[in-house]
Amino acid sequence: MNRRLRDLSLVDLGESRLVIAVDSFGGIGEKPSDQLRVSPYLVGRYALRVPLMEVLVSGASVIALTSGVMNEFKPTGHRILQGIEDELSEAGIHDVVINGSSEENFSPVTTGVAVTVLGVCLKSEFRLERDLSGSRIGVAGVPKVKDEIRLPYDEEILSYARVKTLMHNPRVREILPVGSKGIAGELEQIEYPAWIHENPPLDLEKSAGPATCALVFYDGEALPGVLEIGEVGP
Repeated sequence: MNRRLRDLSLVDLGESRLVIAVDSFGGIGEKPSDQLRVSPYLVGRYALRVPLMEVLVSGASVIALTSGVMNEFKPTGHRILQGIEDELSEAGIHDVVINGSSEENFSPVTTGVAVTVLGVCLKSEFRLERDLSGSRIGVAGVPKVKDEIRLPYDEEILSYARVKTLMHNPRVREILPVGSKGIAGELEQIEYPAWIHENPPLDLEKSAGPATCALVFYDGEALPGVLEIGEVGP
């Protein structure tokens, strides 16, 4: 059955499933009216993070992506594409089909890009919609947004290597990347009551921008590098 799950679109392919995620960036770049001055290269890298993380934690393998750039290809679109390609490499993903479009008829005064990531996995290997009742709730990474992110690399934000390590841990039930909705907004998307500790050490309402952190639902003792904030009710 084709349907939407949280921020993902799921397409039934028989024994397999197509997993689709999308995100957009606007007003961030080097154009005259951009509100945050960042190189188009870094725009490409960070624009890809949210949809890429969302597809990866589902258990799907990335097979293709598209980038819709609301600016000219040279130089802006080309530099965004370079950022996208390098972000894929950091995630250990190669030989992926990339398609896209750019704006060649007008000259927008702000930078904009929308990225769609497509992945595929066997239904038996799909890692979402698991039973989360009784699991602990932790946060890997730190919620950051805008110029709080140290460029070009911030060691405090969630890395792909960390995501892979968590996915291979048998005590981890599910991972949920956090974006602009913040930790509280993402918790509202699970179908279980979340009991949060008093005075949590993180701002649960704060945007995590380009998936700078993720919720981790796990069993047993604390996980290294994961800050426990509560537990899931029965």
